[in-house]
Amino acid sequence: MKKIFKYSILILSISILSCESYLDVESFDKVSDDNVIFDKASSETAVRGAYRSLASLNYSSGFQNTILQSGGDVRSLNNAQTDLNIINYDLRSDIGFLSTYWANFYNTINRANHVIQKVPSVNDLKLTTELRNQLLGEAYFIRAFSYFDLARVYGGVQLFLTPTTIAADKLGVPRSSQAEVYAQVIADLNLAESLLPSTVVRNRATKFTAYALKARVHLYQNKFAEAEIDVNNVLANSGYKLIKPFNLAAGTTESVLEFSYSVNDINSGYSLWNTSNRSLEPKAVLHNLLNDPTVGGGRKILSVKNAAGQFIGGIYPTNISTAYAIRTAELYLIRAEARARKTSPDLTGALSDLNIVRERSGLVNSTAVTKEEILLAIENERRVEFALEPDRWFDLVRTGRAKTVLNITNPDKYIFPIPAGERLADPSLSQNPSY
Repeated sequence: MKKIFKYSILILSISILSCESYLDVESFDKVSDDNVIFDKASSETAVRGAYRSLASLNYSSGFQNTILQSGGDVRSLNNAQTDLNIINYDLRSDIGFLSTYWANFYNTINRANHVIQKVPSVNDLKLTTELRNQLLGEAYFIRAFSYFDLARVYGGVQLFLTPTTIAADKLGVPRSSQAEVYAQVIADLNLAESLLPSTVVRNRATKFTAYALKARVHLYQNKFAEAEIDVNNVLANSGYKLIKPFNLAAGTTESVLEFSYSVNDINSGYSLWNTSNRSLEPKAVLHNLLNDPTVGGGRKILSVKNAAGQFIGGIYPTNISTAYAIRTAELYLIRAEARARKTSPDLTGALSDLNIVRERSGLVNSTAVTKEEILLAIENERRVEFALEPDRWFDLVRTGRAKTVLNITNPDKYIFPIPAGERLADPSLSQNPSY
C-alpha cells in the first residue's frame, strides 16, 4: 500500500483533560515500522505505529474520496473513469483503489494483532500493569475500528486475530459474514473497555472512545437499546458536549476521537478540497442546504463560494487540520435514532437529542412529530452535520434508504467487490454477488 500512497508519519498531538502519567511518552513522530516488541518503549512504539496506520491508511484521502462520492452530495473534479464507476455504482473488482483500501485495513489490523499477541509476555519492570492494559486496550480498539470499516465496505471479510508474517498465513481462511465481523468488533470493544482508562483523551482510545464506537456499531446491528446505553455512558461525562457556535476545532469537547497532523505530517485530505488541483467540491444541492439558515445554520462554513463561483469544501481549512473519526454530535444523533427505533420508542427523547444538535447550529426546534418524520429529520440532520465527512453513503445503506435516495436498484451494490488481486492470490476467497 505504501507504493501507492506516500504518507508521512502521524503525529498524534495530545489533547487531554487529564494529566495521567501513562501519557508521558516520547513524541508520536518517532515510530518504527518493524514488529519487534520486547520492552516498554517498543510496546509503546508499536501502538503508535498502529495509530499512525489507522489515521494515515484507513482514513486516507482516497478512502474519503470514494465514500464521499458514493454518498451523492459531493462531486469529483477529475472526471476519471474510476470516478464514473463510483457515482454510477458500477465498481469493478480490478479497480486499484479497492485493493489499496483492503490492504490498508489489514495492515492496521496486523499491527494491532502484533501488540495483542506480544505485549502480554513483555518482561520489563517499566511496563506497569496499568500501562500494559492501556496498550492492549488501544490495540483491541484499533482492530475493532478497522474491522468495522472493512465490513461495512466489503461485507463479510476474513477474520485474522493473530499476526500474519508471511502471505501463506492468510491463505485458505474463509470469509466470515458481515454479522460475524460486527460481532467480533463488539467483542474487541468489550475487551478494550475493560482495559482502557476512564480518562478524556481526544487522540487516543479510552473507555469513552470504546463506548462511542460501540454505539455506532450497535446502531448498524439494529441493537437500539444497547446503542442508547453506550451513548449515555459517554455523555454522562462533561468532557463531551457541544459548543456553540458550530466549529470543528481540535481538542474540544466536540471531539471524541480525532487524528492530528503537523507541517511534517500533513493531512492528505486537505488536497481533496483546497489546493489548485483539488479533487472534490460540494454539489450545489449540498451547498444550498448548508447555506440555508433554516437547515445549515452555523454549518454554512463547510461550503463557501469563491470569487469564481466555485463551491469550496471547508472541512480541512489547512493541511494540518485535524480529522475527526468520532464527534460528540454523532453521539446525540445516534441516541436520537436509537430512541426512535427501539422496541418502545421514546420520541420525546429522540426529539430532544435532535434539537440539541440543531440548537448548537443556530436552528429552531424540529417540527417533526411522528416516528417516521423524526427519523427523516435525523437523517437530514446527519446529512448536513457530517456533510464533508464519509458518513452519508453508509447511513443510506444501513437504513435501507439507498434505493430511494440514490436510485440504486441492485442491493448487491451496497457493498464493494472483493479486490481481484486478493482473489487471484487466494482462490478460496469468494466474490460478492453481482461482481
